[in-house]
Amino acid sequence: MEVRQIILVTDGKSNIGGNPVTVAMEAKRENIVVNAIGIMDKSCCDDDSLCEVEKIAQAGGGVWENTMIQNLGQTMHMVTQKTVNKTIETIVGKQLKEIVGGDLSDIPPKVRSKVIDYMDQLGEEVSMKCCILMDCSGSMKNKISTARQSIIELMNSLNGRKGKSEVAVIAYPGENGEFTALISDFTQNIKELKEKIFGLKTGGTTPTAAAINRGISLMKGEKDEELEDMILNSEPLLNKSMV
Repeated sequence: MEVRQIILVTDGKSNIGGNPVTVAMEAKRENIVVNAIGIMDKSCCDDDSLCEVEKIAQAGGGVWENTMIQNLGQTMHMVTQKTVNKTIETIVGKQLKEIVGGDLSDIPPKVRSKVIDYMDQLGEEVSMKCCILMDCSGSMKNKISTARQSIIELMNSLNGRKGKSEVAVIAYPGENGEFTALISDFTQNIKELKEKIFGLKTGGTTPTAAAINRGISLMKGEKDEELEDMILNSEPLLNKSMV
């Protein structure tokens, strides 16, 4: 069993590249949970942005939170834990229904206690893949340093779990007109991730839908498969006379 989740972090509303709610629904169909975190400013609170955050998480079967940038690391950890618990509760609940025809409240207290202990244990041991989509639009300029540190905080907290925890980071927008940029593929290596997240640069628009799409592709491993297909099916790039 593996929990697959996307954590979308944004301080604004999508303004280019499609409907993020529709793409979040596609993620859910692929058994990928989409959580969303809205970064609030002290000076103002954009209701449209916060509303979009909520809609994206609802469509993606995830949870949403609004927070100040200094609390981002703690909030990412919280939504991650909620996702793991929710996923396990859903699976165990379905199995209980098949076995006893009811839910936790329908089984004897002693047995219920054992099942709850087992669910807690499973929450610590289950493998998890977490893809962070970090808004790097112009409005994040004064927040990106704290955002980088928040990713490290999340990674440190996940390292305390017994189960395998891998984190990937995608920036949106990317550079040179690209909608997204892969900052780090899935890794358990904190040192490696620390070096790579300095590649998070701010500026440009907020292509949220494209970011979720990139997260889905990365989670499904499409990037590697496409590269492999390209290598297998393409015409030779070199001939003997060249080497």
